[in-house]
Amino acid sequence: MYSAGPTVTVKPIHTSPPRAVNGLYSIDEQAHDQDADGAIHLSDHVKSIASYPMYSGLQTAAPKIMSQTPRRILNQPRKLSGSGGGGDYINARTITTHANKPVYTVRESARTEMRISTWGHHMNDFPTMGSPGSPQSPRTPRLYQRPETLKRMERTPDERFEALPGEILELVLDRLKSLHLSPGSNSCATCWMRDVASISLASRKWAKYARVALYEDIQIVGSDSPTHKKKFKMCQGGRLLLLRRTLRSNSSIAGLVRSLKVPALELPTKGTGVAKAIEQYDDLVSTLVMACPNLEKLAGPFTRYDHTFRKIFHALSTRSLLRQMDWLIEASPAQHKQPRIPKSPTKSHGLLVPESLQTYEEEAWLDLHSNWTELRTLSVHCLPGATLTPTTLLPETLTHLPSLEHLHLCNLPVNAFNDDNLLALPRLKTLTLSHITGVTSTGLSTFATRATSLGLETLTLRHTSLTSLAALARIFSNLSSLKAFSLIQAFSPLMPEGDLFSLWMMPYLASSSLKTLHWDITSIGTAGNAADGILAKSIAAGGFPALRRLRVPNDPDGIFQALCKPEERIDLPSDRFRLQDMSREDSSPPSSPIGIGFLSKSSTATSLTTSSSSSSVSTVPDGPAACSNLRSARLAAQARLEAARCMPLFRVNVTEEGGLVDAFDMAGFIGTLGSPIRYDLRPDVGATDENGGLVDVRDLTGDGGETLVSSNGRGGETAREGCCGFWNRVDGVVADKKERERWWHTERGRWRSVEM
Repeated sequence: MYSAGPTVTVKPIHTSPPRAVNGLYSIDEQAHDQDADGAIHLSDHVKSIASYPMYSGLQTAAPKIMSQTPRRILNQPRKLSGSGGGGDYINARTITTHANKPVYTVRESARTEMRISTWGHHMNDFPTMGSPGSPQSPRTPRLYQRPETLKRMERTPDERFEALPGEILELVLDRLKSLHLSPGSNSCATCWMRDVASISLASRKWAKYARVALYEDIQIVGSDSPTHKKKFKMCQGGRLLLLRRTLRSNSSIAGLVRSLKVPALELPTKGTGVAKAIEQYDDLVSTLVMACPNLEKLAGPFTRYDHTFRKIFHALSTRSLLRQMDWLIEASPAQHKQPRIPKSPTKSHGLLVPESLQTYEEEAWLDLHSNWTELRTLSVHCLPGATLTPTTLLPETLTHLPSLEHLHLCNLPVNAFNDDNLLALPRLKTLTLSHITGVTSTGLSTFATRATSLGLETLTLRHTSLTSLAALARIFSNLSSLKAFSLIQAFSPLMPEGDLFSLWMMPYLASSSLKTLHWDITSIGTAGNAADGILAKSIAAGGFPALRRLRVPNDPDGIFQALCKPEERIDLPSDRFRLQDMSREDSSPPSSPIGIGFLSKSSTATSLTTSSSSSSVSTVPDGPAACSNLRSARLAAQARLEAARCMPLFRVNVTEEGGLVDAFDMAGFIGTLGSPIRYDLRPDVGATDENGGLVDVRDLTGDGGETLVSSNGRGGETAREGCCGFWNRVDGVVADKKERERWWHTERGRWRSVEM
């Protein structure tokens, strides 16, 4: 046995807790967001161990770590949040320590510095070590720094135009075209196309809309340059060959062409190859037409149609979208051989008319119109000896044109167009009857009452047998949509004897829709006639409330001028300088299809038939039509205006306290104050003063200002200055020859399209 020894009391020794082993304690799923390398700090593990007691009721105090070697963070790139392709990383590394605490900075990659900050970068600002929300010191610099916003680079001009909508670019091009091609401009079609070609090189978006503006309306005006003539070894047609090559090689460009203007043909001055040159030029134009599938209009030299096969007419007949066609009809070879014999007086008023066409010629004419379902405008001008017979040929032709709106007929003989054809016309908006001897006042009066004529807006009667003033009254009263009316003839319409009592009920002539009126009775001398007086009284009585423009070239008494608003001046600056030339022109008697000398004795329908029977053919002579000269009309109106100013119209007495202080006269004027009507004696666009200022069907075959005449104006020719490209010339004196070569081009005329 052992004996008990002395008892010693020993206090329990608290040993340090063992070092934490990785993987033995729970780790939060989001722990990788707390550090750059995804590791857990030692201090965090100590805190977690202290929370687990070893003995019940006995807690182990967390040791205070006085010094600890800072754990080095690996220099591993961390992907920035919000980066699309994984190309933006940052590299973190320890630089120095302060108060035994690591200080971290951020070194941004070169690609991050070049990025422009977006909203996504601003939103992804997560707290990291060193951020104010971390367990570290709140003064520790942030681990992630937002990149500074770089200055946005200023847009280049092409980028600015790329941002504009296409409608604005189209308006810019339309404005540029109007500056180049509007009347009075010193530019031409060549300058316009050259500027548009330069615009197309600015950017891709400009090229898209400039290409449409360039090829939609092609205008090739004037002669070719010497360079083209030498290159293609031909006097004319070099530009047409280049255009044809472009259209054939690019179908998208060919589909843009809507209107095509070809230059006038330069006929050889020597030799007998005129007919061959015309045929070759027509064949070249026909190949160009075939290259334009969506062609709507062809302008340029008119080819006469003599009822034989020609390539140009065949090419036009295949264009289903054609909207305008102008015919210049010539006698067929068979009609040249056949003598013209007079028909019965009851059918042709004793006129000599050409023979009818052959059956195959009628079928060929109808076949040419069978494909024009979109045609809007049709004009037919028959030369002396030509016709379109039988009388059913023209109405049958119009049945193939369901979209026709504007019809212009000139010089059609009696066996081609008469009252029956007039009544068979479809619904139209514009109708022009020029030198149509087969139409009478009865036919015009009946035509106005038809339902198909209610939509007519423009009616022009030039030297048509309108002998009755009552028929004119029915035209005005029944055509409710009529906006423009023109009457030109050598005699004035008469009032029927049974309707004289109607003159007491004014207005006798009335139209609520008429806005423009052209009234020209060429046989008036120094005094007016009854028709002028009735029309003037009807206007004064309010029969034309919508009338705004009145043109009366032959107004000897000034009764129509007195109805319009007063004008300060009516004549133009060039009128008095051309007075001498005008008097020389007026000295020659005007030619007309109706004998004016005979009509001066009797202005009745009987005299019209008698004088017309003396004519050998039913067409107009080669001379100009009988009409008043607008230049002389302006000078006469200005003379009446100056005479009225010499005669005082008002006398003003200034009194004060019963005494006369001053008295003076106020000059007179001609016109009606407050009248909305304008007395206009200027020609329409495309017309001339010599032809009365009204566009005729024969004006469509003119040059339109394209032909250049001798610049010195000798030999009775009119001088016309062309364009050489001065539009793009630099202001000031031309410095050198190279600067001039950039804008100069062959002198070409300023062509303007003539519209009826």
